[in-house]
Amino acid sequence: MKLTDRLAAAVSLIPQGAVIADIGTDHAYIPVSVCQSGHCPSAIAADIVPGPLAAAVAHVRGAGLTDRIDCRLGDGLTCIQAGEVDGAVICGMGGPLMVKILQNSYEVWQSLHFAVLQPQSEAGILRRYLYQHGWHIEDERLVIDDGRFYEMMRAVPGQADALPDWLYDIGPVNWQRRDPLLGRKIDILMETKGHILEGLRKSRKDVHERIEKIESELRFWRELKCQLP
Repeated sequence: MKLTDRLAAAVSLIPQGAVIADIGTDHAYIPVSVCQSGHCPSAIAADIVPGPLAAAVAHVRGAGLTDRIDCRLGDGLTCIQAGEVDGAVICGMGGPLMVKILQNSYEVWQSLHFAVLQPQSEAGILRRYLYQHGWHIEDERLVIDDGRFYEMMRAVPGQADALPDWLYDIGPVNWQRRDPLLGRKIDILMETKGHILEGLRKSRKDVHERIEKIESELRFWRELKCQLP
């Protein structure tokens, strides 16, 4: 089956031959794709909402993969046992929610060999949490799909040095490679900071220090973007 560019990029980060749990699977597009192609021998498709899980069950049945894909109703990693899969795929939710999923099933998370993560927002919070808990970013992708910007990463266990604050926001591998879409990511960050700055300037409270801080951050991002090809 043909995946969207976003999901195809996520699949490209899954190691060949790995057994995965796809969390928030929706229609089980990723599990069906990787099992059909032989990329993965088997998978668990999990979703917290009965409707999407029913769609996943129907999709798996229609693909003739009920013997290789186990569909489960559950919240995050709570329906997965430690050692049951090699890695997890979590796409399409905010960074803070992903952190909560990892926190709520800490033992299961720490038993994984990798996690492919595609935060819809606040990716910096997720990267920082990973580095604070003995994981690091091994690979990353930036993708535009149907006009929307997406970032994804493969995190693996192994303590690494803490990153400069700005690298949590844009991703260490993205920066190392000077990804062609990194300028777009920096633009998004500056746009968010700009909205905050505009609101602070309209505020009647004493926010002078916060305004100066954000103005300094915006100057930093502009200078960093100038270093891109």
